[in-house]
Amino acid sequence: MGGRIDGWLILATVSIFGASLANLYAVSSAVGTGLFLRQLIFGCIGFVVFWICSSIRVTAWRQAAPMLFAIGVAFLLAVLLLGEVRSGTRAWFVLGPLSIQPSEFARVGTMLVVAAHLGGRNEPRLNKSAVAGLVLIFLVPIALILLEPDLGVALTYAPLFIAGLWLGGVPARVWVILTLMAALAVGFAWTTVLKPYHKERVLTVFNPDRDPYGAGYQARQSRIAVGSGGTLGQGLGKGSQSVLSFLPAQHTDFAFAAWAEGTGFVGATGLMLAFALLIWRLGVIALGAESRFGLVFAMMVSAWLAFQVVINLGMVMGWLPTTGVTLPLFSYGGSSLLSTCIALAIAHSVWRYRLVN
Repeated sequence: MGGRIDGWLILATVSIFGASLANLYAVSSAVGTGLFLRQLIFGCIGFVVFWICSSIRVTAWRQAAPMLFAIGVAFLLAVLLLGEVRSGTRAWFVLGPLSIQPSEFARVGTMLVVAAHLGGRNEPRLNKSAVAGLVLIFLVPIALILLEPDLGVALTYAPLFIAGLWLGGVPARVWVILTLMAALAVGFAWTTVLKPYHKERVLTVFNPDRDPYGAGYQARQSRIAVGSGGTLGQGLGKGSQSVLSFLPAQHTDFAFAAWAEGTGFVGATGLMLAFALLIWRLGVIALGAESRFGLVFAMMVSAWLAFQVVINLGMVMGWLPTTGVTLPLFSYGGSSLLSTCIALAIAHSVWRYRLVN
């Protein structure tokens, strides 16, 4: 039998998802009631999956890590050949009314194999071959995701890579080299990879009036929605930006803006506190882990979720370009919800079995 459950982790997860359902139901008049029902079903499945996965011992997850990573890569290859194209991105398998996004699940496999890679080392610092192995692990899924292309999901692998290097004990000189390489990569991407509409999104952040009805429209309407919420909000489902559909993607990328309009500063703060509780508990789990594998995995999940929260809020407030990074457990999306539940369940397994022989 496993040890005690982490009630705070579960409370934070249920609170965020509960707020998500309330928000999605409130905007149903604009996005349709079908999305609410689908998310509710995925949520029920997600919590069953959470309980099952958290009941599996950490050692079993470590042993299965290479296989799960390979399966994730195989599905990323398959979706490039057989996936459905949506908005210019081939990233989904469509099975009747269900859509599955392999890149969300491949991220969990990547975290597992990185944790196994670092957890099996006894040296305090990574040598060149270990760093090269870590780079290769991340390079494969990121390259396949960029071929879809899906920049938003690819970006979520960045905090995992940085966390892996930090936890592995990379020397300072390597950080300098990687920083220079990152700067060169950004310059290369700007000149050769990014499409004109990507560049417009970046430029609009520095000059919101550059294209108020084009690239800057989403951020502009989002800021209006957040600001109109005031202290207590206009009431869920009563905000003009949401109800009249001025706010785009109010169930996915800009779901937080719809929530802030409906619940105001109080509701937005409450949601952020729930995320803070979730990330804090992951840190506690990591520090209490009995294996390096458990520590690395829990810290990577924490880094990933914190990154998505910061990027999404920056996007909603118009401080960062619109990149398609959603708010975990809150934005609509079955694949994202299930993959997040699996990752949290494995971290919870680290906590449950920390005192079990």
